[in-house]
Amino acid sequence: MLSLHGLKVHRGHKAVISGISADFAPGQFIALLGENGAGKSTLLSALCLDIPFQGEIQLFEQPLSQWSAESLALQRAVLPQQPISPAGLTVAELVSLSRFGYQESLATSASIARKWLATLNLSELSGRDLSRLSGGQLQRCHIARCLAQLDNHLATPKLLLLDEPTAALDVHQQHRCLQQIKAFANASNLVIAVLHDLNLAALYADQVLLLDQGQISALGTPERVLAEQPLSKLYQTKMHVCRHPRLACPMIFSEPHTEF
Repeated sequence: MLSLHGLKVHRGHKAVISGISADFAPGQFIALLGENGAGKSTLLSALCLDIPFQGEIQLFEQPLSQWSAESLALQRAVLPQQPISPAGLTVAELVSLSRFGYQESLATSASIARKWLATLNLSELSGRDLSRLSGGQLQRCHIARCLAQLDNHLATPKLLLLDEPTAALDVHQQHRCLQQIKAFANASNLVIAVLHDLNLAALYADQVLLLDQGQISALGTPERVLAEQPLSKLYQTKMHVCRHPRLACPMIFSEPHTEF
C-alpha cells in the first residue's frame, strides 16, 4: 500500500533521514519510536509532503507527489503535532469540515461528524467553541476529525498519519482513542503514528519502527523489537522488559540514572 524508496531528508548539510526504504501493508498499526531528534516527525512530515525530500514515496504504487489534493484527501488524513484550530469554530463544525471533499449533503456530513464525536465521547462538547477546550479535548476533537475524513465508501484502504496523538490525553482517553485507531487499522486500513510511550506502542501496534539518527534501527512486531538490550542502547537508559500480566505483549520499565 505505502512504499518508501531511498527516502532522504536534509536540513542544511545534515541528513535528518538517511535513505529509508520500507513497505507497509493495510490492516496494520505502525508505531514510530525513537529518541528526541531521531527523525520521527521529520519522516511523518515527508509522508505528508510538507517538506522536501529525496527518494520516492508511493501510495498504491503511484508516487505520492502525483496524487491530486482532492484524491489524496479521500485516502489520507493527517494529525500534526500542533493541528490548526480555527477561531470561531465549534467542535461539530470542525469535524464536519473534514467532509468537504465529498459530494454529500450537509445533513450527511453532520451525521458522520456526530458519529465520531460520540465514539470519542465528545458529544456533549459538540456546540462548544474550539477556544474553550482543554488540550486533551482539542486533541480528541482532531482525532475525530481525521477519522470522519476517512469514513467513506471507497473499497481501497485508507492511510492515517498521526504525530503524538496521545500526548495531551489522560490514561483513560489514551486507551479510548487508541482503541478506535486500532479498530480503524484492523478494518484493512494503515495507521502510522509517532508515539513516545513504549508501553502504549506495545499494547496497540502491530509493527514497531525504531528510528535512530534518521535510520531504521529495527522494524518488526513489538515482541521482537521491544527488547531490553536495543532499547537500553537506543534510549541510553537501562530498560527492563517483562510480559504483561494479562495480555500477550511486552511491558517496558526504565531505571533511574544513578549518576544524576
